[in-house]
Amino acid sequence: MPNLYQLPLNGSSAFVIAEESITVIDAGLRISGGKLLECIRYLGRSPEEIGHIVFTHYHFDHVGGVGDLKKRSDGQVALHQVEVPYVQGDGGARPPNPFQNPVLALLAAPLLGTIQPKPFQVDLPLQDGDRLGPLDGMEVIHTPGHTPGSISLHFPQHGVVIAGDALQCRRGRLGLPMSLFSENMPQARESIKRLAQLDFEVLCLSHFPPVMGNASQSLQEFAAGLA
Repeated sequence: MPNLYQLPLNGSSAFVIAEESITVIDAGLRISGGKLLECIRYLGRSPEEIGHIVFTHYHFDHVGGVGDLKKRSDGQVALHQVEVPYVQGDGGARPPNPFQNPVLALLAAPLLGTIQPKPFQVDLPLQDGDRLGPLDGMEVIHTPGHTPGSISLHFPQHGVVIAGDALQCRRGRLGLPMSLFSENMPQARESIKRLAQLDFEVLCLSHFPPVMGNASQSLQEFAAGLA
């Protein structure tokens, strides 16, 4: 579809909507910010044209590049309201360790301090049902489970859903988000069932190629088998 690009960034993805104003959805790891800016220039656009920076959730492989984006633009940062205090560092808060296994969480803790971005300001705290302007209307769908404030973005006029890490698609088969990094798997199942009620043709995921062509039917079939 015109004006929507999925950009690979060191294992994750960013999505760029290149209209009169640029909207960036997710920003990869902390080391990915420069690469994302290069991709925007490759599209023939300038980072100064970024109007919104929307994050699907607060994990470090999605918000890491925010510092580089904010240095080069005045783009307004948007994130679900329940995760805002963690990325802003309100009262000393920081995003929780993403590893759900206690042993792995303990081992990863020293590394997380070096790869988490510095606290940053959120200009637009989001909630379920909010709408932003890109691509004739972008609807915020609260899809908790992977994290408490995970969101998916629905573009009803174009039949596209960007679901972040709400689910996976390995070897062409849809699946639940990885339990190792997901905070509430029962919530994740319910979020997938909710997404399955939407009508769309293309499902975009952060760590996998998009599901193309009647993707909502594929998701409905997968959701029907969830307990």
